[in-house]
Amino acid sequence: MKFRARVFGFAAIFAVAVLTSGLGRAQDDTVQFMHKGVQIVGKHAPEGKVYDIDIAPPEAGTAAVKAALDILYDGSAYNAQAIEKLKAAGNVIIVYDPAFPAHEFTKITIAAFLPDFYQADGRTKDFLTVVGRFGGKWKPRDLAPVLAHELTGHGTQHLRGHLENVREVDLECEAYLFQEKAYQDLGFDKSARDMVRFRKTLEGHWCAEFKSWQRKNNRAALTAWDRLNPDVPAILKDYLVYIDALRKSGVAGSAVSKAKQAQAKVTRQKLAQLSQSTNPEDLFQLGLIYGRGIGVDANSSTARGWFEKAAEAGHGQAQYELSRMYFQGDGVAADKAIAAQWAKASAESGVPEAAYIFGAMLLNGDGVPRNPAEGTKWMEKAAADGIDKAADVLKQLGVSQ
Repeated sequence: MKFRARVFGFAAIFAVAVLTSGLGRAQDDTVQFMHKGVQIVGKHAPEGKVYDIDIAPPEAGTAAVKAALDILYDGSAYNAQAIEKLKAAGNVIIVYDPAFPAHEFTKITIAAFLPDFYQADGRTKDFLTVVGRFGGKWKPRDLAPVLAHELTGHGTQHLRGHLENVREVDLECEAYLFQEKAYQDLGFDKSARDMVRFRKTLEGHWCAEFKSWQRKNNRAALTAWDRLNPDVPAILKDYLVYIDALRKSGVAGSAVSKAKQAQAKVTRQKLAQLSQSTNPEDLFQLGLIYGRGIGVDANSSTARGWFEKAAEAGHGQAQYELSRMYFQGDGVAADKAIAAQWAKASAESGVPEAAYIFGAMLLNGDGVPRNPAEGTKWMEKAAADGIDKAADVLKQLGVSQ
């Protein structure tokens, strides 16, 4: 079991921007469904690309993700409770994308957490994890602890607001502890070579500075490590005290500031590249970047301009974003008639959320003439594509599914 789990900041969003293009729509044979309140998406490998392993199709990749999520929920109550907290705070999304990572040479990347896609108002977060081509071929039981690391560990950090002000070494220490807890709960053989190597990496590298701090400041807490299965909840409780101490000392702030400066440079370069593109997907990504303030100051007006370019070229998710912006008056004068036009276009492009919104507008006569029959049709389509809110509306209408 040789892998590296990485947290991606602003710059990395550009490298894997293709991941989000499939969210909320089921076109180009993208597999998409809801499971345990988690949105699972599977994408095809780009045509003509040759990779270092045989690629699992999206159906197999998403099946592996679904099974791994079940194993984590059923076998690790600690991680399951943490995921429930993420679901209560926002949208939990796992994408299987065989094109990720773009290149691998000496190491294998199984999965990564992408923290930067969240709503601009900050009240609702997206907890987005991508499982790459290697992870898509792993056995679900082996993949489950990696989901604990990426989704549960880094997701919890995102929920707390730690990703932008805690050093990478400390972020990885905590995420590895969530993974350790999954290994314990799922009954992995701690004497196996991979488990011994994992434990050495956990304590000797990622958590080495944390343990050094404990020796100086809370030696008694070290006893939680001194067993075959460390007391992870107790360790994580002391870890938060450690993080707060680093914050007060200014050590973490200095390291994070330097990392942000390096990221900003790469971000500027990638923005320049995308802005020269005529590809609708690139234009959509620019809209997301400016709309959600990913590595730049959020600017709804600029976002709308890029979304319009992509939407006019037929990009379904960009059409949905425009519908939302016009409906809410986000960076533009509210206009429900225009919102309805873009919602219809997006729904026809296969975006489930748009089908729900357009169906609701038709049922309510909101921006369009009221048409219950047509509205119900779009609600049925949204429900069939996994939108729970649409299913609830149909129940209220007395429509059998």
